[in-house]
Amino acid sequence: MAYRYGTQVTDRVIVDENGVWLTDSGRTFGYPWSDVTEASISVMLLPPDDERLITVEVDHVSGDFLSITDRLEGFKEAVEALVARSGGEPPNLAGLSPEDTVSIALVGEPPSA
Repeated sequence: MAYRYGTQVTDRVIVDENGVWLTDSGRTFGYPWSDVTEASISVMLLPPDDERLITVEVDHVSGDFLSITDRLEGFKEAVEALVARSGGEPPNLAGLSPEDTVSIALVGEPPSA
């Protein structure tokens, strides 16, 4: 379960052939691939103890975005699926620092094998 400001927000992230989806208490929402422009991975250090939080922002054509954190079930698999769709190699999430931002181009169809 994930929490934001003490409130449960999302149970799981899913990246499939149709798009990027979040589930929250049985409700599913997200973006189909035709509406996704790109994604980026970054790291934040949360006060007071500099706890690491890895986030992925998935950008929508409208300018909106989904913010996905490593607190969600399926996060690692979602990052791998996003990167695979771009044709890139998954980053070393443990090695990312707050100064790093990894961009993932997601326009169009995934690369064929």
